[in-house]
Amino acid sequence: MPFQSRFTQLPSDFYQFNAPEPMQDAHLVAVNEALRTQLGLTLKDEALLALTSGQLTHPQLAELGLRPLAQKYTGHQFGYYNPHLGDGRGVLLGEWQAPDGKVWDLHLKGAGRTRFSRNGDGRAVLRSSIREFLASEALYGLGVPTTRALAIATSDEMVQREILEPRATLLRLTPTHIRFGHFEWAARQSATARDALLGYVIDHYFPEAQGQSLKHQAWYFLHSVCQRTARLIAHWQAVGFNHGVMNSDNMSILGETFDFGPYAFFDDFQIGFVCNHSDTDGRYAYSEQPLIGHFNCALLADALGAYLSEDEQKKALESYVDEYNRVALAQMLVKLGLAEPPKERNQPEAEVQKGDRALVADVFIMMDQQRVDHSLFFRRLAWLGTEREPELMALLAEPDAFADWFESLQQRISEAGLSQTDWQARIRAANPSIVLRSYIAQEIIDAAEKGDYAPLTQWTQALQRPFDDHPELAEYQQPPKPAQKSMVLSCSS
Repeated sequence: MPFQSRFTQLPSDFYQFNAPEPMQDAHLVAVNEALRTQLGLTLKDEALLALTSGQLTHPQLAELGLRPLAQKYTGHQFGYYNPHLGDGRGVLLGEWQAPDGKVWDLHLKGAGRTRFSRNGDGRAVLRSSIREFLASEALYGLGVPTTRALAIATSDEMVQREILEPRATLLRLTPTHIRFGHFEWAARQSATARDALLGYVIDHYFPEAQGQSLKHQAWYFLHSVCQRTARLIAHWQAVGFNHGVMNSDNMSILGETFDFGPYAFFDDFQIGFVCNHSDTDGRYAYSEQPLIGHFNCALLADALGAYLSEDEQKKALESYVDEYNRVALAQMLVKLGLAEPPKERNQPEAEVQKGDRALVADVFIMMDQQRVDHSLFFRRLAWLGTEREPELMALLAEPDAFADWFESLQQRISEAGLSQTDWQARIRAANPSIVLRSYIAQEIIDAAEKGDYAPLTQWTQALQRPFDDHPELAEYQQPPKPAQKSMVLSCSS
């Protein structure tokens, strides 16, 4: 039987069995066929629809051994501890083992009320489901660690948010849904809960530390999570991704992008950009993301304080800083064509030269000052010194201000012994031709709400291959109009 439920190995107060609220007369909006193939998921569309819409009594699902449950966790939201959190609008259906042996959580988002819903209805809407579906595939295509999305279902049921909207459910996958907030909760519960959770994550996700003392396991786990989180956020910064709600209950222990709400990819580069209109103080602004990652790792360190001294916690947090600085610079050298793009999904390695940090810092300062389109600027760098250079310069309000920087870049390219052709190929391999701008996502949502799912299918497939040229999407490879830029979104997004 491919489905299992390992999470139930934990004490029963970590979860509550909770069947989803079935969605009536549902139909599939989207299926991620590439992921379906990767998983070796043999369910036919009828069974996949039943799974995605919460119809678990369907004959084709009845023998799968699904034991849906809602997880309990807590966390810090906008800097303040909230003890009342948990899976309030989603359930963990079970775990699927793919042909390569990898085990995946199947989580149904928008599944209805649970014990942890508080005053919410536990449902999701089509708009937010599409946005998460697209974002996870966009980040995956860019090589950024992320949860994945397998399918969306919807129906004629309506849900009240700012307005009445169609209900939807999203089938999300990741190796684990355990968050920093699970450890915050367990640390406040008991030594038994704390030890059980640590042992569970070591056995299933950090087996290198098996057989060691709890103290050593806690150190290995904390150090690993700090480094994974640092690498994740360095990659966000490089691709111009703004998460929007970096609460500790939205942070995965695997260092994956987790729980999409009001996210945004840059249009114009803005160091202090805030994509969440609820974030009035700019706590989760683009410029703050590295610091918030460190803050959340410090919360995790504190939750492991029963095992680790303050000095040991400090060293793990220092490793976060070191890893972030290393990977952030390496990512930017790749974007500038000065280092090889990483093979497959490994982190980039870059030989840093004197002046590289200044080269990166200077371009960010000038891009911020002139509000330069983030993705187009780096993609069009390949045209520097060619007949298409004017298209690069057209992105700049004051091209002359970049003259010295362009000269420094070309000098660095020469010192690296790169031919113009090789350098241009690196630029195209490291910088996408398309990016999931907020206005594009909204166009896709508008079409889907009218029953037209073709744009969603087209963009899903394109975002999985973002470095291809995509001439069929040429109109989206130009600077957006002012009215299309920098949409600010709500948490219901």
